[in-house]
Amino acid sequence: MKYNFKKILPKKILTRLLIIFFVPLIFIQIFAVFLFYDRHWEKITTRFANIASNQINLIVNEYSKKNFDNANEIAKNLNLNVTVIDQNEVFNTQKKYNLVEKNILNTFESRIYWNFEIKFAQNFIEFYVYLPNEKLKIILPKKYLVSETPLILFMWIISSSVFLSLLAFLFLRIQVRAITRLAKFSEKFSFDNDIKGFKPSGAVEIRMAGNAFIRMKKRIKNQIKTRTDFLAGISHDLGTLITRIKLQLELASNLRDIKSVKQDVNSMQLLLKEYLEYSKNINTSDKLKTIYLSLFLKNLVNSSKPIFKKKKVTVSCDHSINIKIRENDLFRVCSNILNNACKFGEKINIFVVKVGNKIFINIEDDGPGIPEKNRKEIFKPFFKLDSSRNLNCIGSGLGLSIAKEIMTKINGKITVTTSNMGGALFKVQLPLD
Repeated sequence: MKYNFKKILPKKILTRLLIIFFVPLIFIQIFAVFLFYDRHWEKITTRFANIASNQINLIVNEYSKKNFDNANEIAKNLNLNVTVIDQNEVFNTQKKYNLVEKNILNTFESRIYWNFEIKFAQNFIEFYVYLPNEKLKIILPKKYLVSETPLILFMWIISSSVFLSLLAFLFLRIQVRAITRLAKFSEKFSFDNDIKGFKPSGAVEIRMAGNAFIRMKKRIKNQIKTRTDFLAGISHDLGTLITRIKLQLELASNLRDIKSVKQDVNSMQLLLKEYLEYSKNINTSDKLKTIYLSLFLKNLVNSSKPIFKKKKVTVSCDHSINIKIRENDLFRVCSNILNNACKFGEKINIFVVKVGNKIFINIEDDGPGIPEKNRKEIFKPFFKLDSSRNLNCIGSGLGLSIAKEIMTKINGKITVTTSNMGGALFKVQLPLD
């Protein structure tokens, strides 16, 4: 039976980040302390205890030989206090020892060959040695055996770890707060709220996510606005045609009027077909395909010749230039621009330029051109340069909108300027990445 560790993991990201930070830190500190105690502190303490045991042996030997003056001189030089006490004198025996005291006691037991008892005080050590006829009390400073450096080091390790852990906690909290703010603003997402108070903050990746969220909302709002304009255009165009048909039916008195009604019905069918094409365009899911632009553009021009027989179209493109793209998307973009150029110009020139990781397909004509004030509006659905939206003019005003939507979908660009031929120059920028 497999144990599911996900059940015991904390749910919040802050808790998980703290675990990721603190668990290795704690293990490293434990390992460092153990290594230092085993390799340094314990050995240094043992060496100090060996020296002290040799000094005690020297003094006790002198006392056992009745060389009291010599023993006192040695004790004085070693800064030890030696006194002879009554063997019957009783003192409280220490029964519990810490790790350092146990290490010192074990060293004394292995080095001192007299019976003794030891008592650890705060600043000194009382050492009692039993001789045949007397008992010696030797007091030596505790600093001779115990170094304070490890304690200072341990305090430094603990304090620095606590300080760094506090900094890490505050830093992680700031990052998590940025993620939490992003989540809250995402929940408040609505199309009538611009989220003016939201500003991406935190690490680079979190700011990237916040900016991506803002861009996503803008794209969704643009799509909704486009669809709203699309439905409004349908209502306007079809409403106009239906009203015209009703009037013609009311006034119909001969076959000529009936033919006019049929023409309006055909216009309605054409409009509905173009609307359907526009609606389907954004959700195309064709597979990517390597397209050689020279052959592609020549086939595109040949397919347009039956419609625009008298137009002169030239293509200039290197045979090696190719791009990986959905063929249907590229066909819709180029055909809509080419058809637009053929409607208003007599001579059309198509030339392709590759610059870095981008390919530019340029389509220019010698027509009347597009005024600078209308160069953004022409890409809106149903926009026509004639302000009356006259249904008798050619096209429904969706061709360039379709091209713009496709270019946005594939991270490309489409712009319009003035051509050297006097008309309009459409530049289609395609990314190679």
